[in-house]
Amino acid sequence: MPKTEPVFHPTLFPVLHALPWPAVLLDEEGRVVCANAAMEQRGLRPDPHSPPSLHEALPEYATALRGELREAQEALVTRQTEGKEVVERVWLRPIASGAVLIITDETRLAELETEHAQTVRLASLGFMLAGVCHEISNPLAAIHSMLQILETEGRRDPEVLARGLASISANVRRILEISRQLSGFSRAATEPRRPVAVDGVLEEALVLVRHERTYREVVVEHHKDPAAVVRANPRELLQVFFNVLANAVQAMEGRGRILVTTRRPGNEQVEIMIQDDGPGIRPEHLPKLFDPFFSTKARGEGTGLGLTISNEIVHEHGGRMRAESTYGKGARFYIELPLWKRRE
Repeated sequence: MPKTEPVFHPTLFPVLHALPWPAVLLDEEGRVVCANAAMEQRGLRPDPHSPPSLHEALPEYATALRGELREAQEALVTRQTEGKEVVERVWLRPIASGAVLIITDETRLAELETEHAQTVRLASLGFMLAGVCHEISNPLAAIHSMLQILETEGRRDPEVLARGLASISANVRRILEISRQLSGFSRAATEPRRPVAVDGVLEEALVLVRHERTYREVVVEHHKDPAAVVRANPRELLQVFFNVLANAVQAMEGRGRILVTTRRPGNEQVEIMIQDDGPGIRPEHLPKLFDPFFSTKARGEGTGLGLTISNEIVHEHGGRMRAESTYGKGARFYIELPLWKRRE
């Protein structure tokens, strides 16, 4: 018996054409049976006798939507058009005999979000300014002193020269590293925030941290939650997780156990706990952990900016960071972020 063609309510087509946003109507098999005027302006005019599939007609949007047509979905799509980057939100809503797909332009919203992030970061840099001046002036003073010593040396002792050049090199590297981290933080990321599975980013951070020079015999136990999704910039989230994990590896001197747990303690939040069995953090150091340039590492082993920048990134994403430790028994870092929920 031949399959009956889907029948849509006759009032649906005028409503579709009245929408100010590009929209298409899909049948039960995912074929585009109607495109409204806004979509036709983009050049999509489906053949009613041989309607194309969504993947054929709109591959970028079809790829972004991963569920069935019977499920309400939404996704962010970034694409290039006429030499410009456009950020769009794709909405898919099931109806009788198919689904409706609507596209809204969120480019300006993404730009405003980026501008706000830039303002917040520049304000944060202002608070760091005094510490920055102090941290840079120390290596500069050391370089200046060493150059004076080398210039006044009547006899060019090879050993003195070697020590002097090594000192200058180390201090220049410190200045460059501080400059690099501050420069990277001051630039708000151009990549828009989108729904991100937390455990996928954690896995990427774990891969990167295994290349740390201090990484030797670390055992990682990772308890995942596939439903833990947050709206975030994945690169910035990766930076946060990497900083905390790298600190744990360094604290344990490359040997020990790291426990990573992702969970949802409520309906509004995702919590990531990263615990190590290193030496722990002294009680007097805990309140200073996120202060700019505070570091418990040996001089030359870090800038003291990693946790500060990580904390700022988490705050920008609407979350918070905290640390707990029993000295001598390891440390635990908690990263809390708002849970992303699919709009119904």
